[in-house]
Amino acid sequence: MSDLRIINLEKQYSQTPKKKNPAFSLKPVDLTINEGEFFSLLGPSGCGKTTLLKLVAGLVQPDAGEIWIGDANITAVPPEARRFAMVFQQSLLFPHMTVEDNVGFGLKMQKIGKKQRLAQARDMLVHVGLDGFGSRFPDQLSGGQQQRVALARALVSNPRVLLMDEPFSALDPGLREEMRDLLSRIHKEFRVTVLFVTHDREEAFHLSDRIGVMSEGRLLQVGKAKDIYEQPESKKVARFLGLKNIIEGNVANGRFASMDQAIEFPVGESIKSGASYMVLRPEMLKAAHRHDLQSPDSLYLRGTIQQLRFNHGFYTATVQVEGHQLESHFSNQEAEGMAVGQEILLVVELDAIHLTSE
Repeated sequence: MSDLRIINLEKQYSQTPKKKNPAFSLKPVDLTINEGEFFSLLGPSGCGKTTLLKLVAGLVQPDAGEIWIGDANITAVPPEARRFAMVFQQSLLFPHMTVEDNVGFGLKMQKIGKKQRLAQARDMLVHVGLDGFGSRFPDQLSGGQQQRVALARALVSNPRVLLMDEPFSALDPGLREEMRDLLSRIHKEFRVTVLFVTHDREEAFHLSDRIGVMSEGRLLQVGKAKDIYEQPESKKVARFLGLKNIIEGNVANGRFASMDQAIEFPVGESIKSGASYMVLRPEMLKAAHRHDLQSPDSLYLRGTIQQLRFNHGFYTATVQVEGHQLESHFSNQEAEGMAVGQEILLVVELDAIHLTSE
C-alpha cells in the first residue's frame, strides 16, 4: 500500500519587520491518507492548510517531522522526484502551447516520445470532457475549461498523489459545481490519492472520503463529513462547520445546565463533569404541538420566532429562547402559518444533542 503518512510535521515562520502579522507556526501534524482516498483539508484562510500542502509537495521544507509514501521516506526528496502532481487556484497553462501540448508537457519532461504523449494527452482530454479541444490555445478557453486542462495535465503522468490548492475558488458558482462533479467522477475512475485544500464546507462535504478541519496551525479533527458534522470535538470545529446553536454550560450530577440555567437536561454517564458546550443541529429542532404528550427522552424549549426566511427549499427560523437565539429548519409545509413574533414550542430528542469541549 502506498499510503501517504505525515508524521509530526512542523513548520515555523518568523515574523519579519515589514509584516505586522504575528509569526505563524504549523503545530505537529500526524496524519495518514490512505491510497486512493480523497482527503480534504478544510479551514479558514491562514489556518495552515496550504502550508501543509506545500510541505507534502516538497515546495517548503519542514522544521521537524517526516513524510512517507508507502515504505519510502520522501522528506528530503526534491519536488520533481516525488511523482506528485499539483493543481493551483490558477490553471498556470503555457499560453504559447496548444491544449494537448500543455497536457503532455510533463510527459515530455519524462522523455516520452511525441506520438505517445500526444495520444495520452488526447485520451485524457476525453476524460475531462474536452475531446476535440487539443488544437486550441488557453486564451480560447473559458476559466472552467482551463481548469479542466490543468486537471488533465496533472493526471496524465499518473501521479502517486494529486495535490489541489483551492482549484475552483476563482470560478463562478455554476462552474464550481460542474467542476466538483467532474473531479468526483475522475477520482472514482482513476482512484488517485487526492489531498485537497479548501475553505468551502460544501465543497469538502461533496467531494471527500474524509476531512481534516484546521485552525490556527492545528489539525483539530479528522473524520468522515457526517461524523464531523454530527459529533464535532470542539466548539471551534462546530462553528466552522456552520453550526450556530452552541450554548455554554456545565455538566454536574448527571445534568447539563446552561450558564443562565434556562436550559437543563440529563446526560449520559459517559459525559464528564465540568465546563461543556451544547451543540444543537438546526435540522434536529422540530416544532412541537401543544396537545402532544411530552416525552422524557426529549428537551422542550419555548420561544418566540424572531426571523423566518426561505433558504434553498426550506425555511430557516431564528427563535429566541430565554437569552439564546436558536436556528431551526422547517419544510415549506411545516412553516405554513408561522410568523415573526409568534410563540413556538421546539422539541429535540436528547440523543440528538451533542456535548463538546472548548
